[in-house]
Amino acid sequence: MEPARVSIIIPTTCESKRRASLLKAIDSILAAADEPVAVILVVNGTRFDADLLESLRDDDRLVVIYESVGSAPRAQRIGREAVRTEFFGFLDDDDEYLAGALTLRRAHLDAHPEADGVVCNGVRFNGEVETPFLTDFASIYPAPLLALAETNWLASCGGLFRTARVGEDFFDERFRYIEWTLLGFKLALKRHLDFVDVPTFKINNTPQSLSKSEAYELAHIDVLQEILRLPLPAPVAARVRRKLGAAHHLLSDFFRAKGQAGQAWRHHLSSLRYPGGLDYLAYTRRLLWAIRPVGAS
Repeated sequence: MEPARVSIIIPTTCESKRRASLLKAIDSILAAADEPVAVILVVNGTRFDADLLESLRDDDRLVVIYESVGSAPRAQRIGREAVRTEFFGFLDDDDEYLAGALTLRRAHLDAHPEADGVVCNGVRFNGEVETPFLTDFASIYPAPLLALAETNWLASCGGLFRTARVGEDFFDERFRYIEWTLLGFKLALKRHLDFVDVPTFKINNTPQSLSKSEAYELAHIDVLQEILRLPLPAPVAARVRRKLGAAHHLLSDFFRAKGQAGQAWRHHLSSLRYPGGLDYLAYTRRLLWAIRPVGAS
């Protein structure tokens, strides 16, 4: 058999409840290419199903690595360190590649040696209806950084990268959530990416998705502040600062609803310091009303 040129990394907790989706994800990788693909599973954390883990280790199609720390970004970096092929990409254990996806991406990079990676479109599936991952994918082409400051165009399963040009240092395990937006900014600043508006993956929105968690919502502030430390062009930095203000506003309303007045005020005052902050002044009255003393008229 010819050697694999592409590796796909799957970070997974390997829990019983993820068995079906994980096995489906693995099968989708192998059906997404007309050539061998190296599948690297990084099982992380202590919640794994021992029988499932053992069966995966017995599958000679897979390379299985175990990491005791439960962290998807750490698992992503560990997986990247294990890559020994020309190209690599990622797939979450509840998502899928579409037929021919990896062949299309690899062929594009073969045809465009100047590109360090290729980013494709995909679909989202809510259990009933499929919708495009991005409806205006073409808007990315002229100014990827500006587009990224508005909407994240890099899904975890959306890219294929040249191993020699996208090293481990791009993967920052400090941020457990929204790490793909941060990676998108780093790549758009330092590497040449091509964009192909062809659906190559399916994101399955499930109750277990990390993006449904409270911690995910709280992580926006830290990630946006980290993005602002990058050498962004002034127009891009301005848009990111506006998003940071909006994130503080959303967190203020989140804490207001929970009755945590101190946190609500802290984030509200922070939101006023950023571009667009004047839009949140009227919210001050709502915040004052929410925490007025009992019996006050």
